[in-house]
Amino acid sequence: MSRNLWDRFETNAAKHPGKAVFVFARNSKWETVTYKEVVEMSHRLAGGLIHLGLRKGMRAAMLTPPSVEFFALAFALLKVGITPVITDPAIGLGKITECLRETKPEIFIGNNITHALRFLYGWGRETVRYNLTIPHLLRIPNHKIRGTACFSPTTGDFPAAIIYTSGSTGLPKGVVYTQENFTAQLDMLVHTFDIQPDEIDLPAFPLYALIDALLGVTSIIPDIRFPAPGKIDPARTLSAIQEYGVTNMFASPVVLDRLADYGLPRNVKLNSLKRVITAGAPAPLQLQGRFRRLLRDETNLFGLYGATETLPIALVESREILGEAGPRSAKGAGVCLGLPVDGATVRIIQISDEPLVSWDESLEMPVDQVGEITVKGGAVTGSYFGREDANRLAKMLDGAEIVHRMGDVGCFDEQGRLWYCGRKSHRVATRHGTFFTEQIEGIFNVHPLVYRTALVGVDQQPVLWVELESYARNTDRKKLEADLLALGREHPQASKISVFFFMDRFPTDVRHNSKIIRESLALSAAKLMKGGNAGTAGPVEIH
Repeated sequence: MSRNLWDRFETNAAKHPGKAVFVFARNSKWETVTYKEVVEMSHRLAGGLIHLGLRKGMRAAMLTPPSVEFFALAFALLKVGITPVITDPAIGLGKITECLRETKPEIFIGNNITHALRFLYGWGRETVRYNLTIPHLLRIPNHKIRGTACFSPTTGDFPAAIIYTSGSTGLPKGVVYTQENFTAQLDMLVHTFDIQPDEIDLPAFPLYALIDALLGVTSIIPDIRFPAPGKIDPARTLSAIQEYGVTNMFASPVVLDRLADYGLPRNVKLNSLKRVITAGAPAPLQLQGRFRRLLRDETNLFGLYGATETLPIALVESREILGEAGPRSAKGAGVCLGLPVDGATVRIIQISDEPLVSWDESLEMPVDQVGEITVKGGAVTGSYFGREDANRLAKMLDGAEIVHRMGDVGCFDEQGRLWYCGRKSHRVATRHGTFFTEQIEGIFNVHPLVYRTALVGVDQQPVLWVELESYARNTDRKKLEADLLALGREHPQASKISVFFFMDRFPTDVRHNSKIIRESLALSAAKLMKGGNAGTAGPVEIH
């Protein structure tokens, strides 16, 4: 298989020109576009880019809403060799300003709204020389568009995209993906999930729809605007799965939660699904059990471990979580991530907040000992754009290969399974030792009224935030607190937690709406305790 992504997409179109690549809802009407139509639109857009003087090696900030034309433009950029800079608008206008100041794009592609914001916030003022819209490119007359002879193929080490992280723990970082990284990722996904050309996928994010096109499958998109995961329309999404016979769905836990909340009271069954893949954050145990009730017994519900910097890394099926692994989580083992996938070499090293230049076997931790998770392989990206400090902290060399330090802590068990114990930066130093978030939270999450919990530290004191199931928010807090104290009593660290605060819904990351922003919860806890609201006698509820 070619390591040139445009070639890969064009090959898919040549094999199945009349096959639907996207079936999408726009203004409540379903529309279909074929591989042939998208590749032809991409050819036209690529010719327009060349006509305007744009060349291989330039960077383009893409701030235009998702649409068929947006996807075609992404492939056109690949064809020309222009590197798209992709940020999530939800990170905030100020952070977008910083991201574009960092990447110095020569091209800005947006719509009327984002071009107005560009002018107002000065996005790319020092570097952008071409301000474009997709309709502008599509209006260039045919006779002015040059032929494909003007395009020079890109190689495996060429930067295919700069994709910014969600910035849940600070300023987003621009992850540099080469053509080779993307190709390795695609091959690993096909191998890991046995994805077939006749698959029909429902992707939750625009980037996954592009991945579908590169895999040669059909994407069903219930809302072409791709709303934030927590704002999807569950009725439309469930209906789309049933109507179009969706076989695969890739979504964050909050999407599964909304679908289960809507579908279970209506006895909805998703019989066409072969597999559901959830990522972005661990799906709570009870959520996995609830969502499985929408599925056939033989359908797989996978938890996929990865990050913007590299994906996939490890995989676990919900039956394992609901079976033998669940009780271990309830005793403080953390979250079972399953076995590493083929193509990802995962190792656990000693926890350190310092840079590491090169791999050394002495760094590696034994089985059942918590350390930092590292990974190497073809899908592992080599750097953050313009962030030498971040690169020193996150990357090291093992011979000629890049090793990425995940910033997560975990361990391997005796069966070779990877367990996630939390973010390295979220570990809580207390008078009783270091607490790891997922180990402590798993003990309390088993309570039937608890949706999830979040451990934070305030002046070396562990504090537990509690988010209840939506139907349980009017429960007796004092009784619940007594239950939680009883759950923690048998664990040496959890027994030290005596301060509980309650919140209707935790703050979460902008991309998946699933990763808990513990930094915000820590600040809130500190304020409440300073105000005298701490203690087991009177838990505080924040709406």
